[in-house]
Amino acid sequence: MMNYQQTNQSYLKNQVMSASPAQLISMLMAGAIKNVKLAQKAIEAADKPKTHAKILLAQDIILELKYAVNQDVEGSVGPELINLYDYMYEQLVQANINNDPAKLAEVDTLMTDLLTTWKQIEG
Repeated sequence: MMNYQQTNQSYLKNQVMSASPAQLISMLMAGAIKNVKLAQKAIEAADKPKTHAKILLAQDIILELKYAVNQDVEGSVGPELINLYDYMYEQLVQANINNDPAKLAEVDTLMTDLLTTWKQIEG
């Protein structure tokens, strides 16, 4: 088991280290989506500690994405993107406080749409 984990970590490290900035953004978005989906499953399973942990991970990723926005390059899109990240972050906070799967579903949809758009731009 340990050998598999070491191999997996090595693979992930190499993937991150060789990724372009655009690919890193895609990876972060995918990570946020994954953690939101895991939080949704944890709510269904009534596992509050896991729900809380996965939501916090998604929040951390969204903050990283927010801070990665280069407003100088992205012009008027930058502030709108920051507002979207702020909105998603607040939805995650509310989902965590109220154990609300609908708010998680909304963030999942928004982030999935954003990732799809990002991949088209990155293309």
